[in-house]
Amino acid sequence: MDNSVVMNNGRKEYTITWFIENYSYCWHKKGEYLTSPKFTFDSLESTVWTLQLCPRGSFIANKGNISLYLNRSVVDKSPGYIRQMYELAVLAADGQSALHSIQCEYKWNPLFGYGVPEFLRIDEVLLRQKANYLHQGTLIVRCRMWKDEEKIMKVAAHCSARTRIGIEKISFLHKVENFSGLKPNEKKTLQVQSHSKTGCIISSSLYFIDAWSLEGTIIVEIVPSDKNYILRKLKLSFLDRSGNVVDFSEVDNRFDDTILDIQKVPLSLTRQVILNRKGEYLSNDELSLICECTFSTGVDLQKIEEIQHELPIAALKQSCSIPANKDGYNAAEKLSACRSALDDLKTIYSNQRLTDIELKTKTKSFLTHKLVLCARSSVFNAMLTNDMKEKNTDCIQVDDLENDTVQQLLLFLYSDNLENLQWESAIKLYYAGDKYAIEKLKVLCSSFLIDNLSTSTASELLLLADTHNDTDLKKFVEDFILEHEDDVFGSEGWEKLIDTNPQLVIKTMHLKYKRKRGGK
Repeated sequence: MDNSVVMNNGRKEYTITWFIENYSYCWHKKGEYLTSPKFTFDSLESTVWTLQLCPRGSFIANKGNISLYLNRSVVDKSPGYIRQMYELAVLAADGQSALHSIQCEYKWNPLFGYGVPEFLRIDEVLLRQKANYLHQGTLIVRCRMWKDEEKIMKVAAHCSARTRIGIEKISFLHKVENFSGLKPNEKKTLQVQSHSKTGCIISSSLYFIDAWSLEGTIIVEIVPSDKNYILRKLKLSFLDRSGNVVDFSEVDNRFDDTILDIQKVPLSLTRQVILNRKGEYLSNDELSLICECTFSTGVDLQKIEEIQHELPIAALKQSCSIPANKDGYNAAEKLSACRSALDDLKTIYSNQRLTDIELKTKTKSFLTHKLVLCARSSVFNAMLTNDMKEKNTDCIQVDDLENDTVQQLLLFLYSDNLENLQWESAIKLYYAGDKYAIEKLKVLCSSFLIDNLSTSTASELLLLADTHNDTDLKKFVEDFILEHEDDVFGSEGWEKLIDTNPQLVIKTMHLKYKRKRGGK
């Protein structure tokens, strides 16, 4: 937002400009506001203000319109009423030229805001003139405020702020086994975790409807665990037996006046069509679907970013525009919609393309890629680059690992992500991470185990930490045990540890004695 005092026909003018990045991803329904950071003017009795924008209108009567208001904060201690002239506008990319503006005059009550409920048509901004209004995806809103002044001002001041709508794209492969045996309304659900710090879990469910009017219609339902994740775009692509995209469905609700719910989307092909063409769509009766979801994730930036005092107007103009790319190329939005390298690697693994080595448990073989194994694990790298049998046989025996553990291990190596982690699987993956020197896998598993530590599981985690010489993990578990010693020492897990590793029990009890005596 820009807050400037400019010379204009002898008046002292305050200009507030608000940059809203990724505007088309606003999640707000009718009557919901996007509010700017607060700004204030010393020369206007130190009043405090905000701009409030309703991307889909304030009321039902404003259907199809963007509403825009100037609102005085009730927290300021300035006089109750202020007679004020103001102008609301949307600017071009130069931050100066008004594409649309309306001028008003009111006496201000601190309990009310004033503005224009039908300021601008939604379709003008999002569709018909999108290239003009949303340069690089950013909407520039300006409010100019002034009172009559006798003396012409010769200097100007400027302040800017910015709001950014968060975007996150999550792509994954959803496989449905035994597709022909799927019963009506029987959901096949996959859970995928966001890579962001929110830890949002995306649940993807596939099922078909057997109602007479929708017979065989396949539905994909996308449900995020975080209520701030609003699904805005969804692309669902069918893969053939060779892993190539052969058909897709795509929905995008960013330009709807009411924001249609796209969490449940029918696929372009019915169940019967797929069964009739199973030679093309089903491999071993397994349906493969790539889901590409783009979410609005709320406001991830809201700040006043620049303040300038007593600068020439020419200098102010330079600071108000968006740094332009050639031909208005919206790199930020395009990049946010691109697949990551991890997404592509995960797809390559899921589709088993160009595999050149296998990991073998006692009962199953897993095809994978030497390059990925070598890049993620120094142990695998040594096996496959030195003169060892694994290099010559293109096979690595992992008899001490269970099938599910190997599956999760490989998924982590390709995607850097752990899905559906549970206590037992975390124990087993920690073991695998330590054995094959995959430090990040160890850290993620130990972090999960610490977060889920209880008096009944403390003995097991103590043994794990001791077995793998993990001093940090062991110290944490020891502290936990001694803090909850009555419950831990009376648990079945501790009794079992007495039988299996009495030496570790003796060391722990000795540690308790030392701490009571004031030792370390």
